[in-house]
Amino acid sequence: MRKKCSTFITLFVVFLVSAAGAQEKYTLTFRYGAGETYRYSNDYSYDMTQEMNGQEMKMNGSSSSIIKLFTESVAADGNISFIISYEQMKISMKSAMMDTTLDQNELIGKRGKVIISKFGKELGKEVIDSIKSEKGLGGGGVSALYTVNFLQLPDYSVGIGDKWVTDNIDTAKIGEGYTVTNSHNEYTILKKEEKDGHACINIGFTSRTETTGKIFQMGFEMFVEGSGDTQGAIWFDPASGILVEKESNMNVDMTYALTGQMKMTIPSSQRIRTTYKLLE
Repeated sequence: MRKKCSTFITLFVVFLVSAAGAQEKYTLTFRYGAGETYRYSNDYSYDMTQEMNGQEMKMNGSSSSIIKLFTESVAADGNISFIISYEQMKISMKSAMMDTTLDQNELIGKRGKVIISKFGKELGKEVIDSIKSEKGLGGGGVSALYTVNFLQLPDYSVGIGDKWVTDNIDTAKIGEGYTVTNSHNEYTILKKEEKDGHACINIGFTSRTETTGKIFQMGFEMFVEGSGDTQGAIWFDPASGILVEKESNMNVDMTYALTGQMKMTIPSSQRIRTTYKLLE
């Protein structure tokens, strides 16, 4: 009888511990310290296939950079103002017509400002120091460089297994043109997990994007439309309110339509991999 009682108590304790863990809730906010500096490595690689005049062209490339986030101020409502600059950036591109590596020396030390809410929603941004050339900077141009590669947190408490959804609109100015991207993002807290010395929660996410726009390149006006699907994982330290790491894999299909005397439709597909990681 004592043995059965002991077994019952043990199972009951295990049940209580498991239930307590399952019911643990987090109030997630970003809490970067005012006057503090944070550095992140940002690694990006892609494989692209493009078709022009019936001919298929393949290209691949990568970029590696170190980003400095200086917390300029934290407002009473938790809004955070970051001054962003790049300490390193190298871009490599390879295709049948070229094989080149670009050190973006002109960009180093140039600053931009981004303001986010305590939940990660971007409230505003500006380029502080001008950059003469956008060569090699990709479709988003300079505007896309000055951003925090975070996530939008829920404004309510969540626990393991809970989900939340965000919808965002991002407009990027590219020279005299622009693109508008609508994204639908779904997040799920999967588990607690140690990551680089931080007690994190592991957040899985998916994203669906739709992009339209108009850009000018080599004297041509091009209309842009396309879509993308992303899957990834995020490690967030809920105690300190800091993003520790973010990884993603994205598939993008775009179409570029030239107008005027030289009418042409150029389909393009990309497979993109990114890692954004806190450097201690």
